[in-house]
Amino acid sequence: MAGGGGPLLRCGSASRKDDTMTTRWLVLLALIFFGTTGRADEIVIGQSLPLSGPLGEAGRNVKEGVDAYLARVQREGILGRHKLSWRALDDGYSIERHVENIRRLVGQDRVDALGLSAGTSHIDAAYAAMREAGTPLIGAMTGASALHGTQRPLIYHLRASYADEVRQLVAQAVSVRQRRVFAVWQDDGLGRDAFAALEVALRGSGIELVGQQGVVLANMDGPAVATAVRSAAPDALFALCVTPCAVKLLSGLGRDGSHKLTPYMLSIVNGEALAKSVGNAARGTVISQVMPNPHLATTPLVQRYQQDMRSFTGKAEFSYFSLEGYVAAMVAVEAARTSLATSPRRPMQEAMRQLLRREVDGIPVSSGDDPGVRPHPVTLSMIGNGGKLIH
Repeated sequence: MAGGGGPLLRCGSASRKDDTMTTRWLVLLALIFFGTTGRADEIVIGQSLPLSGPLGEAGRNVKEGVDAYLARVQREGILGRHKLSWRALDDGYSIERHVENIRRLVGQDRVDALGLSAGTSHIDAAYAAMREAGTPLIGAMTGASALHGTQRPLIYHLRASYADEVRQLVAQAVSVRQRRVFAVWQDDGLGRDAFAALEVALRGSGIELVGQQGVVLANMDGPAVATAVRSAAPDALFALCVTPCAVKLLSGLGRDGSHKLTPYMLSIVNGEALAKSVGNAARGTVISQVMPNPHLATTPLVQRYQQDMRSFTGKAEFSYFSLEGYVAAMVAVEAARTSLATSPRRPMQEAMRQLLRREVDGIPVSSGDDPGVRPHPVTLSMIGNGGKLIH
């Protein structure tokens, strides 16, 4: 009996080794076929954006645009038998919550890519988690130079830099012979970057910077800042901040629109929301824009956007922010198609690198280490009577 036990033990040991080797090979084959996330036919996009808090309206507009395009993808079967899931988390425009969301998405959820995020300081703080996971970000609602540089190759840009926007705004001020400028800038990554770009753009322009003030959005005293602006007697005001900051500033200057200066603002300001909030005080405000005009259906992209927004929301309400969300979803889906075109599928980072070599429905794609096929365009709009944007 004892002699018979040896072979049985050896046989059992060999069987366990065979089972272990078989399991390892199956796991390896699964990783090769399905990818690291175990989803052969599904691409998962994660997103952190402000759906509540001071920029909640902007974030909800973005999400409407994303959802409107994804409804088209499902309706038309653009990805065939494959599936694309989009998981959006609310960060309330909090840097801490944004970082927490990104860590969860790239770590726990192991998403294939990240979709359009907002906030210069927010994205910068979360980049370490993105880099560790190798997860690309498709679209950033910021033009800060720190995020457009070579040290941030995982960020893919669909919009121009703040430097490009500021140059256009300064050129407009020069063209109407304005000579005295006051700058109010948000004291964070956004405002500091934009103000530095303004200082550069003003050199040799013939325009004097007669005053400047940094503000913290949470405790900004609009009337006090407005008093500082008036005392400098400028003929132009550069408000380098988000919409709630612009509302406080123009409200402080007077809702009746009695101020005699021209406000200039970046594309991160929602012109329609600003006009609704401050009325006549917003009239004459010049805003740089980095997306096509969402109200003018002269291109196939905007025609589809308007059609999909009407179908999805049941309303004919269009905005630059919802169009930017729509565009980000469109680019993400195009990257997904590229990723899924091979077996095993390409990583989304590799797919996005390929999109740098062409435009997606007229939208150029760039990254910190590759400018893409052409510069991102910048146009100007102005808030006219009745709060309407004039282009």
